[in-house]
Amino acid sequence: MIANDVALALVVLKVLGEQVKTGESAAKREVAGAALPGDRTTAALPDGSPVGTVGQAKGRTNARVTDREKFTAFVQDAYPGEVELVPTVRPAFEKRVLDACKANQAPVDANGVEVPGVEVGVGDPYTTVKLAEGAHELVAAAYQSGQLAELMERYTRPAVEAGDQS
Repeated sequence: MIANDVALALVVLKVLGEQVKTGESAAKREVAGAALPGDRTTAALPDGSPVGTVGQAKGRTNARVTDREKFTAFVQDAYPGEVELVPTVRPAFEKRVLDACKANQAPVDANGVEVPGVEVGVGDPYTTVKLAEGAHELVAAAYQSGQLAELMERYTRPAVEAGDQS
């Protein structure tokens, strides 16, 4: 059985987490719109204690293949010794075989043939949090009215006091 206070804490923390991510994205857009690459500012608490730095980094130089077929044709032509022919299974067929194995709850295909190199198992249980319709508004109102102060203290203060970065 899941205790209501723990369930409520997870829902509230999910709502607040989403709001924090939205706020962080907005702040990053604001910095990106105002700062030049190389700009840097020390962030300080109202009492002047420095708590970090915020900067606008230069973009990283990167290279990536955007058209695998054209790139492979180029390498085949210019550097033929660098091209390998590797047998691969078509993704749609692989999915079909794996779906059959899941349905059979064993590495056995739809025809009853054992499939080597496949493992079928059940993952670890995991927690899910699904927000009800209007959850953001309801949580915001409860948070602003102070109804959630004790609950939030229980789950956030230990992490803040310990400097938890996870």
